[in-house]
Amino acid sequence: MPALTSLGKVHRLELENFKSYKGHQVIGPFYDFTAIIGPNGSGKSNLMDAISFVLGVRSGHLRGAQLKDLIYAYDDREKEQRGRRAYVKLVYLLSSGTEIEFMRAITGGGGGSEYRIDGKVVSWDQYNERLRELGILVKARNFLVFQGDVESIASKNPKELTALIEQISGSEEHKRDYEELQEQKDVAEEQSALAYQNKKNIVMERKQKKEQKEEAEKHLRLQEKLKLLKTEHFLWQLYNIEKDIEKMNAELEDEKKSQQELLHELDVYEHERRENQKVMAKYQKEISKCERKIAEKNNKLDRNQPELLKLEQTISRIKSKINSTHKELNKKEEERKRHDSKVEKLHNDLSSLNERLQNLEGQGQDVGGRIEFADDQLQEYYRIKEEAGKRTTKLNDEKELLDRQQRADIEAQKYSEENLQQLRGRLEELNSLEAEMRVKQKKSQDEKRMYEEELILLKREEQEMRRNHQESRNQCESVKLKIIEFENMIRELKADRHDNERDAKLSQTVDTLKRLFAGVHGRMTDLCRPTSKKYNLAVTVAMGRFMDAVVVEDENIGKECIKYLKEQMLPPQTFIPLQSVRVKQVNERLRHLGGTAKLVFDVIQYPAIRFLYSITEFNV
Repeated sequence: MPALTSLGKVHRLELENFKSYKGHQVIGPFYDFTAIIGPNGSGKSNLMDAISFVLGVRSGHLRGAQLKDLIYAYDDREKEQRGRRAYVKLVYLLSSGTEIEFMRAITGGGGGSEYRIDGKVVSWDQYNERLRELGILVKARNFLVFQGDVESIASKNPKELTALIEQISGSEEHKRDYEELQEQKDVAEEQSALAYQNKKNIVMERKQKKEQKEEAEKHLRLQEKLKLLKTEHFLWQLYNIEKDIEKMNAELEDEKKSQQELLHELDVYEHERRENQKVMAKYQKEISKCERKIAEKNNKLDRNQPELLKLEQTISRIKSKINSTHKELNKKEEERKRHDSKVEKLHNDLSSLNERLQNLEGQGQDVGGRIEFADDQLQEYYRIKEEAGKRTTKLNDEKELLDRQQRADIEAQKYSEENLQQLRGRLEELNSLEAEMRVKQKKSQDEKRMYEEELILLKREEQEMRRNHQESRNQCESVKLKIIEFENMIRELKADRHDNERDAKLSQTVDTLKRLFAGVHGRMTDLCRPTSKKYNLAVTVAMGRFMDAVVVEDENIGKECIKYLKEQMLPPQTFIPLQSVRVKQVNERLRHLGGTAKLVFDVIQYPAIRFLYSITEFNV
């Protein structure tokens, strides 16, 4: 039963058109003991009904089926009229002398009730709550004893009396709560019995947990120390990275300068290569020209070679002809000499004969006619004379023939000598031409050899220039690769520096949120630490996008943190409210998959948020 705010009593009643009370009626004041007497039908029970009505009792307990039955009506016609209303006002006087007015009115022709406290319209719950504060329980009807209630109470059994007492005291409303609490008590007793059975084990476990707690606290202290050492180490790494970056930048500048020098040298080499290519092209043209000349000379030599051979054959033939001609000439000379000797002999014979003839003629003249020959002598004379004439004619013919032959031989000799002179001149001309051709051939061969040597030198120079160009190009490529490597290293160092700065900013932001808001636990990377380094990558993959998420107690704290980040114009972050996360039951079969498969639940250290990965599986 609720505690009373102050003791009091009913001071008076005001009724209007309630049951048998027509119009506005004021009943009271009531004293500490007031008795209402009167004949039957005078309104005693209706007064009790008016008190019950204003204290919230339903119309079914007031001898009326509906609220409109409680409104005063003279006859049935008046009962059917619309707009009728009635009310009962109870003035409750507190011990302090303060009055409280409770009023219940029937409105809308009996369709509903209107409740007022001190003239202010309130709801039924507010109305009932105010009565409860005064110790008036409407449902238990502990404020009136109706007619027949004493006999009814006297005839009740203990169980019914208990129910009545509970109804009057208001404890009946707590019956369901009592039963639920009784069930919880039974369950608690069973759990207590089970807990008592496990007490010894719990004590041992408590001792063990205490040792583990001390070890965990020691581990946490070591972790804090490790965190500080890591911070110093990271700062030292950042310092070294900055130094390395400065050194790399200096080396990069040096490499850029050397690259510029190499590029300049490469340009110079390129220019020299182009110039050398031009010179080489010029030499190549000259070489090709010389080669063409050599080819022409060789072709000409090849063409002149048959002619030279022909000339040599002609020379040899002419020489042989000259030799044969010399032989014939010698032979003819000998024959001529023989002929001359023979002719001379014939001339001598002829001259001797002529002399003899002249002698004979002279002798004949001297003797004249005095010489007389005999017939046989005359005949002999004539025969000798005829024979001498014949021989003279024959000798003259032979002389003429020999003279002709001599003249022909002389002419042939002259022709042969002239032909020999011509052949000798032709031979000398061919010898000079051959010498000239051999000189030209030697000169062409010398030029060819010289051009071939120059070509070999030019090819060597070209190979040297190409090798130098290739070396310069390789050096340039190596410098470019080194520059790319330095750029990649600088990019990685900048990325690491950016990540370290970002982690430092995130850690600083989370520390600030921890100081400002009580329900901020920290980042996932700081809370979910693997039990071993070999699980780092697997846990990172399992976390995924929640790697840098911040764990908070509930959504309101997360919203406050987001609002703070927006106000401070800080980078956005992901928040995980613990009260909004649904924890799934761990499937124990996943623990016995075999191999290296483990649950993330089993390889992280922070138990408060293990539920985030309680069903995640991976290979370690």
